[in-house]
Amino acid sequence: MFGIETLSGNAQAAVLVGIVLLEALVLYVGYGGLETWLGPRFRRVLEGRCAVLDALFMRCQATENGGVDR
Repeated sequence: MFGIETLSGNAQAAVLVGIVLLEALVLYVGYGGLETWLGPRFRRVLEGRCAVLDALFMRCQATENGGVDR
């Protein structure tokens, strides 16, 4: 797929390790961003402070004192 099969053994292994590390970094950043973006909404739903549809449509925002704006 990347054309690494034409490389020699050591070079192929090094490129493969680099690709796996890059993929791990992208997944780490991607899942971290999703957790930062969606985590507080799901927490409010699980705590019963917001309805699921309100959280999905961003109609349920947290206020400074811990309550919710509706």
